Amino acid sequence: MEGYHDSVLLKEVVDALSGDRDAWILDATLGDGGHTIAILRAGMKVLGIDQDPQALLRVQQRLSDLKVRDSCFRLEKRNFNDLSGLPSFKGVLFDLGVSSLQLLDPTRGFSLIRNGPLDMRMDQQLAVSAFELVNGLNRGELNELFSKLGEEKLAKPISAALVLAREVRPFETTKQLADLVYTVYRKHHIKRGKIHPATKVFQALRIAVNDELNNLKTSLPQALEHLEKGGKIVVLSFHSLEDRIIKETFNGWQELGLGITVTKKPITPTEEEIERNPYSRSVKMRVFEKR
Repeated sequence: MEGYHDSVLLKEVVDALSGDRDAWILDATLGDGGHTIAILRAGMKVLGIDQDPQALLRVQQRLSDLKVRDSCFRLEKRNFNDLSGLPSFKGVLFDLGVSSLQLLDPTRGFSLIRNGPLDMRMDQQLAVSAFELVNGLNRGELNELFSKLGEEKLAKPISAALVLAREVRPFETTKQLADLVYTVYRKHHIKRGKIHPATKVFQALRIAVNDELNNLKTSLPQALEHLEKGGKIVVLSFHSLEDRIIKETFNGWQELGLGITVTKKPITPTEEEIERNPYSRSVKMRVFEKR
């Protein structure tokens, strides 16, 4: 399986969703298929959806190589913000992270370390890419974007430097943008830590390009509608904005008597998993059970 994305909290996800054999689970963020394969191996069936056609083709091949019976899974291209027309499920999984398939492909524009075009669209049919935002928004709009969606403490000086630099040359590559942010950090005498200084700026652009927070707010109530009684929604989030939406949504449902939040505190990875897979360091898992 070399080259495939290392799915986070694999055992914890399967344990949370485990129930009746042959029960159908919706993997609403199929990605590289790691969670889906683990769920299938636990005896359940999976409908996997993803807005990225490359992910669907890759997982189809992966399941074929593993000789998984076609009757145990279905794959479908769709954004998880539209679950209309789907049947009910015993469980729904959202893994809100970016897969290594996208991170390691420089042509997708997600990577901080592999130079590529400023794109960041998970679905190539989306109209606006990171290029349009970086080169089109004014300084105030960029500051708001980086501070709100990236929670970037140097949003203001980064925005100012970006607007000044693009007057000379438009930003076309991920390396141009990452280098500019790194330069701003150095000017403010902030040393580079374990993560690249441009991480939060890239996060903000990715969230905006793919409208991720609104999609999550739209999708969670739909997932609840498609969930059977006693079924569970499992969500893996990777930053505080997502986690806040999930926590508030689950608590609201509980107050309305729709079910219970199984995880009083979010489940986080072990030190061993973080050491094995650094991508997992920021993940939080929350679970809601429909009653």
